[in-house]
Amino acid sequence: MAKKKKKMIKLNQSIRHFFGNEGFDEGIERVPTESLIALSHTLGIFTGTTDKTTLIKTFRRLWSEGESDSREMIVAFFKNEGKIYPNPKPKEKPHEREEKIDELLEAFDITPDERRTLHSSFIDIRTRKITPEKIAGKLEHIRYTLKREALEKALEGKFNFDDTLEYYAPILYHIDTESFTKIHVLKTPPLNEKRLHEESLEILVPEITELKSALTAQKQEQTNQFLSSLNLASHRYLTKEQIIASLKSAPPSIQTYGALNNEILRDVLAHHLHTPLTSIGSDDLIIEIEKQLILPYREEPLEYTLSLHLDAHELSRQIWNEEELTITTMVEKQSVQEERAFLDELHHLIEECRTRSKLLEMSDEDLYGVVYELLIPYLTHTPHISSKTTRRVLFAFDQRNANELLKRQRQALLARTVRDFKNLFPLARSLRRRLIFHTGPTNSGKTYTAFQQLKKAGTGYYLAPLRLLALEGYETLRENGVNASLITGEEQLLDEDATHISSTIEMLSFETEVDCCVIDEVQMIDDRDRGWAWANAIIGSPAKTVIMTGSPNAKEAVIALAEYLGEPLEIVEFERKNPLELLKSVTPIDAIEPKTAVIAFTRSNALRLKQQLSKTYKTSVIYGNLSPEVRREEARRFREGETDILVATDAISMGLNLPIKTLLFSKADKFDGQNQRNLTATEVRQISGRAGRYGLSEKGYVGALTGDVLKTITTLFTKAIDPITLPFNVMANFDHIMLVSNILEEKSLSNIVDFFVENMKFEGPFRAANLESMQEASAIVDRYDLDMRTKYTLATAPLSTSSPLVMASFERYVRALEQKKPIAYIPPQRLGHYALSMEELQEAEDRIKEISLYLWLSYRLGEFFVDAEKARTFRGELNRFIENSLQQSHFVPRCKTCGKPLAPNSEFAICQSCFNNLNRAKGQQNSAEVRKRFPSNRR
Repeated sequence: MAKKKKKMIKLNQSIRHFFGNEGFDEGIERVPTESLIALSHTLGIFTGTTDKTTLIKTFRRLWSEGESDSREMIVAFFKNEGKIYPNPKPKEKPHEREEKIDELLEAFDITPDERRTLHSSFIDIRTRKITPEKIAGKLEHIRYTLKREALEKALEGKFNFDDTLEYYAPILYHIDTESFTKIHVLKTPPLNEKRLHEESLEILVPEITELKSALTAQKQEQTNQFLSSLNLASHRYLTKEQIIASLKSAPPSIQTYGALNNEILRDVLAHHLHTPLTSIGSDDLIIEIEKQLILPYREEPLEYTLSLHLDAHELSRQIWNEEELTITTMVEKQSVQEERAFLDELHHLIEECRTRSKLLEMSDEDLYGVVYELLIPYLTHTPHISSKTTRRVLFAFDQRNANELLKRQRQALLARTVRDFKNLFPLARSLRRRLIFHTGPTNSGKTYTAFQQLKKAGTGYYLAPLRLLALEGYETLRENGVNASLITGEEQLLDEDATHISSTIEMLSFETEVDCCVIDEVQMIDDRDRGWAWANAIIGSPAKTVIMTGSPNAKEAVIALAEYLGEPLEIVEFERKNPLELLKSVTPIDAIEPKTAVIAFTRSNALRLKQQLSKTYKTSVIYGNLSPEVRREEARRFREGETDILVATDAISMGLNLPIKTLLFSKADKFDGQNQRNLTATEVRQISGRAGRYGLSEKGYVGALTGDVLKTITTLFTKAIDPITLPFNVMANFDHIMLVSNILEEKSLSNIVDFFVENMKFEGPFRAANLESMQEASAIVDRYDLDMRTKYTLATAPLSTSSPLVMASFERYVRALEQKKPIAYIPPQRLGHYALSMEELQEAEDRIKEISLYLWLSYRLGEFFVDAEKARTFRGELNRFIENSLQQSHFVPRCKTCGKPLAPNSEFAICQSCFNNLNRAKGQQNSAEVRKRFPSNRR
């Protein structure tokens, strides 16, 4: 506070330099209008008025408010202007004033002391303002003042402004066993001013002395009554010791009782109101109470400190007289007043911000959110928005508005740039592409025919939905004398003389021109997670001829894409080469014939069925969590007759050529990653089509293990398949990501991906979409200092977000990349010959996924992932471990609660004992609700 006062004094002195040693209020009148207007612009307060009188009033008010920032800016303006505005009136000569004073004093009968006092009183007054009347008035005042001083000395007191005499009186205190004298300050009633002027001291002194004695006796009587009224034994607030000590130590005062000392006040407030006394002045007490204020559109309340100022004398009076203390009421009243004032200030600030942000069309919630973000840091536990804080918030708000408007302009530019999605693939657009769609049911030869055309092409691409199918395509090409390379996410077999590439669809290069491109299983364009890869491939494949193969329900989707692209489309329809027959009766599990595939829809159900069937049949098993190598080996064993029965999930529905004569459904529902639902007609047709391979069986058969499943399958098998609906999901590649990053000046990959999904509107049958795993991976990589290409590479890696092992490895890789350290592959500590439990098998499957992730990254960031060969070696060991495990028939599922073995035919993940314990713990909850918490071992 002292520093601020010193600063204000210095500014006042500085401004006088520019105004001829006069103050601001006088000097500002001499500043010309044009300079006043310039000053108002400098301070940012120009309202459009050029009236000098109005401007002067504004600056006087601003200077008087005492804000040091404003005063500093005003002083700085006049320093920069470099002009002085002196007082035009000429100064008087000192000797002229002295001569006039001496001349006027000659007319008065005065003493030498009176002469000196009068001369001193008028020496600083302007000569023209010195008159005989003023000198006479001053002389009378001097003589009356001397008389009052003489009276005060004689009466041992002091006159106040209202002509009362204040004096000290000794008062005797008798309380309990104590006797002592205290000095009190007493006052007479106002004395007659005329008599004080006219009567002599000899008359006034005795009269007033007698009045003093009467008042002292009266005070003594009041004191005696007060002391007798004190409840020493059971005072409401004070102990006897506190009462006596307070009376003894109280300083001289008018009151019979003195203000209580600080320690007693602290004790009373703490014990009776539970309120801490935080600050103490001479007569001012401050209580600070933490309060909360609920604000509009803000979940978190505003925390502030309410400072309540108390009058120490009034509080002491209430305590002495054992009255109800009024602090609680005061706190509530002041709290209401301060909060109402703050909300009014906030409302005015919000409305001003609303006016300034009309172009942004912000919602109330967004507007309040921005204002809170800018305002709260300035409040410092005080519910008050000062004019300075308002200016700061509005300045920051205007800057933010400007940035937001600029960002929206950039977003509009970006939207215009990429709205027509097909233009994001310039090489494909430069070719006169011909589109061909081979459509038909499974086992109709559509993919075989497409391969015949691909082999004849000078250069070509085969795009497969799975790594296993890409490998089969690679081998087929090479077996037919075509030089080919294999490119998948985690494996590359490159031939320098290759004319053809077989790859997974996500690995398509949009910059490599070829004669022919085959896009297999095009109905996958409707897939929630991967459909964007098919849409991107169809739109952007840089091939003169693009052949798509897929089921009939994709026909309308392909036609819509061709119309959007403006490219010619030829549709070739295929018929199934051998018929499928739906079995009329249920097939019991112990009456299954060889060359039968039993379909389950979860890993756990597949393994459970495998164990049951292995008692009677040689059995292979295929499910999605297995590595491609293990799936291929299990398929080989079934194809070459080493096993009789194949237990599989719907992982066999795409592309695997297997000698299946009969296909049996064990279930008619599946978990799709979000919900447990019934199969669709499309899924039933696609899976059923794997039965009765052309050239191996004259007819294929489709049935079920139970009656309810057979009934559902029968209905779906004959039901018309719904066509794929528009729009399609599309996703940007790295070049598109960088386009967004550069235009929006955005470094967060998560924000770019979210922007692409939420804001991009395309011409044509598209919507922007991205993988859930990519969103999760983007959030992870954004926490690290990585360049955008590395972030994008990591975010598009094949993450298995449901595997803690894979996600922990991914985090380790990202941390190492930030530190630019080499990343080793860490193999499992030990492996047996085969898994002893489903949990061990699951861990081995997750280890394969971890290796797949490592190898995928090694092809893109090879300088950091230095153990690719080591990872491949262990992948081979893990694959053999899994293959050996799957050939066992002794798998023992274990209870997820206690770990004890479960019965082979158990449909639940807990044993009967744990189920009973849980049932008892639940009380009235029925067993169905308990089992609902533990559904069959679903992975």
